[in-house]
Amino acid sequence: MPPILKSILKLIVVIVLIVMAFQVNWLIGVAAIVVILGYFVYVNRSAMYAQRGNLAYMKGDREQALIWMEKAYVSKAFLPKHQIGYGYLLMKTGDLTKAEQMFEEVLQSAKASDIRIQAKLNVATVYWLKNKRDEALSMLQELANEVKNTLVYGNYGYFQILQGDLEEALTYNLEAYAYNDSDITIMDNLAQNYYMLGRLNEADEMYTKVIAKTPKHAESYYFYARTLQQLGRTQAAREQIETALGKELALVTPLTKEDITLFASELGDEAVVQ
Repeated sequence: MPPILKSILKLIVVIVLIVMAFQVNWLIGVAAIVVILGYFVYVNRSAMYAQRGNLAYMKGDREQALIWMEKAYVSKAFLPKHQIGYGYLLMKTGDLTKAEQMFEEVLQSAKASDIRIQAKLNVATVYWLKNKRDEALSMLQELANEVKNTLVYGNYGYFQILQGDLEEALTYNLEAYAYNDSDITIMDNLAQNYYMLGRLNEADEMYTKVIAKTPKHAESYYFYARTLQQLGRTQAAREQIETALGKELALVTPLTKEDITLFASELGDEAVVQ
C-alpha cells in the first residue's frame, strides 16, 4: 500500500474514533483527543528533536545541536536522513569515530538509494579526514562508476583535485560540468582545477559564474583571488580575499585560516606599492 494511502487511512481511523468518543460523552471525546495528540508527539519525538537540532545548528549553536541530535538518536525512531545530518555535525565537531558509526548504521538499515549514496559519500569523507585517503578514493571511485548524479560528481571531482592528479581530475570535472553546468560545487571544482593547472583565463571565467552564486565557503573566494592576482588584477583580488576572510572553511579543505590571512596581507602590501 502506498505511504500516502496509509496516512489517509490512519487519519480516517483517528477521526472516526474521536467522533465515536464524543458521541459517548464530550469528556471522553476531549480525553481521546489528548491521548491521540500525546501518542502523535511520542511517536514523532525523534523528528521533533532532530528539527530542534537543525535549528540550533543554523543559529550557530553546535553544542545544543549535538544535544538535540543525540536525544533524537537514542529515541530509537531516528530517520536515516536525520542520522546523516547528525553524522555530518559530528564530523564538523571532530568526532569522526561516532560519525562513521552513524553512516555505517544508515548503510545497514536504509533501503532508499539516495540515502545510501549520501551515507557512502560521508563515509568516504570520514576516511579522508582520518588520513585513510586510499580507502576514501577507492570508495568514491566505485560509487562514481555506479552512479551518475550531481552529488557524486561534485564530491568525487573535489577529492580528485585534492589527490593531486589534476589532468585526470579535469577530465572528470569536465564530464561533471557537461552533466550539470549550473551546480555550484561542480562549477567550483572546475574553476579550482583550472587554477591549479595554470589555465587562469578559464579559471577566471568559471569563477565569475561561481561567485555570482555566492558560495558559502572561503575556498572559492581564496582561489579566485589567487587567480585574479596572477592575472594582474590586484584590486579585484583584494575584494575577493576580504570576502574569504569572513567565510568558514569547508569541512575538507587544503587551506587554513592562516593561509587566507597571509595572502590578504600580501595583497595589501602589493596594493600599497602600486
